[in-house]
Amino acid sequence: MIKVIETNLSIDDDNNIKDHQSRIIEIESWENYIDEIKETKTVVRKAYVGSMDGTTIPKEAKIENFTHDDFHLSCDVYNYLGCKSKKLVYVIK
Repeated sequence: MIKVIETNLSIDDDNNIKDHQSRIIEIESWENYIDEIKETKTVVRKAYVGSMDGTTIPKEAKIENFTHDDFHLSCDVYNYLGCKSKKLVYVIK
């Protein structure tokens, strides 16, 4: 298991950040997590610290501008209503 910091930024129509939330979660592997996001799988995860439990990707979401490397992941997430958020993920070493 590895730990990642998962941050979600709520973005308004003018591309301004309205809100943000971060949490630390445990994942089985970085490669599996990347595939989850690419395939827009809704996976419920418990926060490693605190009470920020929730899903990795909302149901019926669309993903755009997806990029990743060995330690970072970034993408735009649009929920079923079309509301935009930016997902930023960092592997904790």
